[in-house]
Amino acid sequence: MLVKKLFRKIAPGLLAAGSMISSALALEAPYDHYVFVPNRASADIAVIETGRDEVIARIKVGNVPHQVAIFDTLGKLLATNTRDNTVSIVNLATLKTEATIRLGLEPEHMEISPAGNMAAIGNIRGGQVSLVDLVENRETKRISGLHEPHNMTFSPDGKLLYVGNLGANFVSVIDVAEGRVINEISAGQGQALAALAGSDDEHQGIINVTRTPDGRLGFAAYGDGGVMAVLDLRSQKKLATLQVGEDPWRAYTTADGRYMIVPNNGDRTVSIFSTTSPYRQIARLQGAGDMTGVNTGWFETTAFVISRGDDKLKILDLTTMKNAGEIAFGKGASPETGVVTPDGTKLYVALSGRDEVAVIKVRSRKIIKRIKHVGKEPWGTSMVGALNYCH
Repeated sequence: MLVKKLFRKIAPGLLAAGSMISSALALEAPYDHYVFVPNRASADIAVIETGRDEVIARIKVGNVPHQVAIFDTLGKLLATNTRDNTVSIVNLATLKTEATIRLGLEPEHMEISPAGNMAAIGNIRGGQVSLVDLVENRETKRISGLHEPHNMTFSPDGKLLYVGNLGANFVSVIDVAEGRVINEISAGQGQALAALAGSDDEHQGIINVTRTPDGRLGFAAYGDGGVMAVLDLRSQKKLATLQVGEDPWRAYTTADGRYMIVPNNGDRTVSIFSTTSPYRQIARLQGAGDMTGVNTGWFETTAFVISRGDDKLKILDLTTMKNAGEIAFGKGASPETGVVTPDGTKLYVALSGRDEVAVIKVRSRKIIKRIKHVGKEPWGTSMVGALNYCH
């Protein structure tokens, strides 16, 4: 068994000491039984094997890794290093970095192309998006004209890239082949920036364009406007503008594509919308403080809303559309984001304040383990074949 072979090579106490053990190990495909955790303060990526729910490797990358993406067809892992302005490309077979590519200022979020051979990476401070060829391990284009580019989404054919601008109330559309912005789709009224450049005022534009699992529609919540636009990702048309709660964070899709779930941090509520026309709000449920993410599982009957502000999960029952309790992590746990296994049975949540990853059994809605020695300030969790996201 792979796990037994791996653990024979690990001396007792090695992981507890925080040592980098990537040179002694290798992962074997398929990679869907590993959880990858970027640790911002220890500049590494933890690898958790989901059979034992234990850390089996720590991969050294650059400073302040923000997000991880796994390209399983090419056997590569990408980590954006925000402080270094680079992206690390790691070979999963050897767990060694095969390339470090310099990008623009503060690369954070990224998205894989439908063909799996390209990564789009937002340089949030530089107002640019980098396109990286994953076969040749090089940046091919750097596109300007964005406003704090945050998360992004490809059209189904990969020809268009929809970019959520944290610093504006519109979605930018990039022609991937031409490498330029060709359209701006407003989520609110007008095309004004959410805040003037250099302003100290807090603002929140568009965090993400969340696509339905079939890639046909995109949902873009505009924080300052309290609205959400529904976009046709093939035609670039805005199909509807929906009223949500106060200060919506972003939309999260269920794996079956039936619902979009939107945490509204301003009024501590959660909106649940149908993804079929007329895209109506089905329920508005109780949320919590500083909600950073939503994960769903167990045949999409249950949603877990992550509250960093209250150090807990709010549980939503998607069959009754009612609140169904909560899971407390303890004061100072600071839960960031999570991922549910592809079979919908377990949820892994990064606890940045405790340097742990909590494991929740989705069906029973209970914590079954806290994984120690993950690294310092774990910022998220990612898996092959799962609904991955970052902040």
